[in-house]
Amino acid sequence: MLRKHVVFSFFRYPPGHVFGAFVRMGFQGLFIGKGMPAGIVRLMGCGGSEGFSIVPDLRAYCLMSALDDPREMPALRRTRLYRWVAGPSIEQLHFELEPMSGHGTWDGDALFDYSREKPGDRPFAVLTHARVNSGHTRDFWRSVPAIRRHLRDAPGCAYHIGFGEHPLRTPATFSIWTDVDHMREFAYRHTPHHEASIAARKEHWLSE
Repeated sequence: MLRKHVVFSFFRYPPGHVFGAFVRMGFQGLFIGKGMPAGIVRLMGCGGSEGFSIVPDLRAYCLMSALDDPREMPALRRTRLYRWVAGPSIEQLHFELEPMSGHGTWDGDALFDYSREKPGDRPFAVLTHARVNSGHTRDFWRSVPAIRRHLRDAPGCAYHIGFGEHPLRTPATFSIWTDVDHMREFAYRHTPHHEASIAARKEHWLSE
């Protein structure tokens, strides 16, 4: 089923809750409990250095929620998994989004029903997700520091973070942009990001 609504929730924990948060992510299926609404709910870890590092930040996690019925979000927040994820956190940041356009799959599944609308003058989010081929893991991660520095300084990028269920091989990025022109300038200008994108396509770094 394709979803027309998705929520990205980011949580940060105090040092004393690092181990508990790590266990919840690794064994989240055991913590779901009863009353989980139908749809996609995935708890993922974030990388260090603003999320773009091979070294994880064990204090930061992302919960992606794409429910079959968006009206079930209050029910999700009452589940044992959500309460155990949100309860100990000291910082929370939530983005409720409607997918506008995109392509590709997530673990082989198409998740979103795109409206095909244009963002206009509104801020919008960009989500990327990739599966890194085993023979190019080093090439991929070698390109990341330069991309991180460029993204950090990119005009129009209000927020960015990297995360993933298996960050070494299936990284994802999430960024908020104030307008399309700035996002396109970052994506297509001759930058480390653009060079890495060209190399990734030519040398088949990614399989998804």
